[in-house]
Amino acid sequence: MASLRAELAGETMPDFVLTLPVGWVKREPSDEERDELLRATKNRLMAVHRPDLYAQMSTMVTRMFRDMQRVETVAYFMPGPDAPDEAYLPATLTASVRRGPNGTSLDDVVAGLIRTQGATALGGDKRMLRWEKEDVQIIDGVRVPTTTVVYFTPVPDTGRKRALQFTLVISHEPIETDEDRQFLDGVKAMFDSHLSTFSWKAE
Repeated sequence: MASLRAELAGETMPDFVLTLPVGWVKREPSDEERDELLRATKNRLMAVHRPDLYAQMSTMVTRMFRDMQRVETVAYFMPGPDAPDEAYLPATLTASVRRGPNGTSLDDVVAGLIRTQGATALGGDKRMLRWEKEDVQIIDGVRVPTTTVVYFTPVPDTGRKRALQFTLVISHEPIETDEDRQFLDGVKAMFDSHLSTFSWKAE
């Protein structure tokens, strides 16, 4: 989904290939998609007697769409209508365009990410940078720890002036036990594995 800015500039975004978790699908962001996603999520979680998760997922989805409207989001990824129960993780994944300041190269941005955020090459592949940060969000008046993992790769033939950025946000319990840590590490490792399959689709 091209942004108005990209359309006015005559820019194109190459399509890409990415292996997703079982049951997850790629979608384009829109108000209609948001409303349909909320309905489907509610029906699914009520059917498996998890209304507690719906409040959390509803807030996450609403916030995700609001955030997507503020940036050049080209896609988001969530469990599809036929996804198995185990696909419903407290996590969201979006893909957006990131631009160099004032139309310049992103080289200085990348250097800063390495220096200040500890960004490293995903699985040793220098085409994809990865970094993460911890935060706390207020969901229905409750403080919910979140871990955000960002994956960053330059768009071909743009002189490194544009990049595609994947943002994974995981909501989780406070890390107080080995089980808490294992859950969070498992989700991060799963998405690291899937993002490592990323490639630009050949023309």
